[in-house]
Amino acid sequence: MSKDYEGIIFSPLEVANRGYDAILDAQKYKDAGVPLTIQGSELSEYFAPLLPWEICAVQAQTHNGKTMFTDWWERKTVEHLETSGQSGDIVHVSWEESIEAMAFTEYGRLLDVLPAKLARGEYNDIKNLQIAMKKIGNSRIWRIGESAERPDADMLDNPDAKAAVLTLSNVYRALKAMKDGAFASETKIRLITTDYLQAMPVDKEVKTAAFDAQRRLQVREDVYRLRKMTVKLSSPILVPVQAKQKLDGANMPYMIPGMYDGEETSGIAQRFDRVISLWMPKTTHPVGTSITHNGEHLFTVKEDMVFLKVNKQRGGLPSGKTFELRIDFKAREYMDAVGKTVFQKQAAK
Repeated sequence: MSKDYEGIIFSPLEVANRGYDAILDAQKYKDAGVPLTIQGSELSEYFAPLLPWEICAVQAQTHNGKTMFTDWWERKTVEHLETSGQSGDIVHVSWEESIEAMAFTEYGRLLDVLPAKLARGEYNDIKNLQIAMKKIGNSRIWRIGESAERPDADMLDNPDAKAAVLTLSNVYRALKAMKDGAFASETKIRLITTDYLQAMPVDKEVKTAAFDAQRRLQVREDVYRLRKMTVKLSSPILVPVQAKQKLDGANMPYMIPGMYDGEETSGIAQRFDRVISLWMPKTTHPVGTSITHNGEHLFTVKEDMVFLKVNKQRGGLPSGKTFELRIDFKAREYMDAVGKTVFQKQAAK
């Protein structure tokens, strides 16, 4: 076979052998999937555990809880690993928040105080602060992002800085280094979260395009890069995705983003294995509003209400169902709705 096409053309025997090996590998991973577990909710059974080569988009409009949901899912994954006696760590990549800002969020959750209070220097319980520091230091969640303690990475102050720029390609290299043991010992990465897709920086490959096309092309390229990353790293990837302000795929009056409502590219719906969408009704309607359809009352908007729709699951798995959940904002915890409502007939779009 010509070297030019080696690696993309496979004989029937090669297909049979690779499929056989993949099935045996799948048996090894059957207990290693990343579940989405909410006690008492049918969602736990409906949404199959993420496998090591799968990508899951978490879509929502602005301020509908994409980051809070993926942060919660990370913590639930750590709990799952610990209760099932499995090794491995989680890696959270952020282009939106600094390492310090992410740390403030974690400290705030553990200390039951607003992160802003910590950032303003208004917290002085050193004993509890040290207890929280130990808990965070012993957690399994690694972080990739920018830090105020790395001034050499600030190109505004130092245009000749040699520090790694936070492009998706460099993030992949950092993750590969972790997996290969560059940090004391080999790290088994069980879950990667990249927050969020449309915030990833434009790289050299698309900077030559017209300015208004750069973001669209970058998002499309990053979708393809993420697909390669999950295979190379043998880890599922959660990708928060910004939804359009004008939803085309919502099943009104539920303003839940549809399959193709991610900003910038249709590749999100086409290339990802799973797509979850979130909607917090209080972001679009005042609390206490009665939501009706054809004169029929559906629900009353509550402060802690959120709807989660499973838009897509590959591999013959079910999709299209919507679940009503509740949020404990102080604990940053998701729960099944009291008097659970499951919309069996929600149309998949």
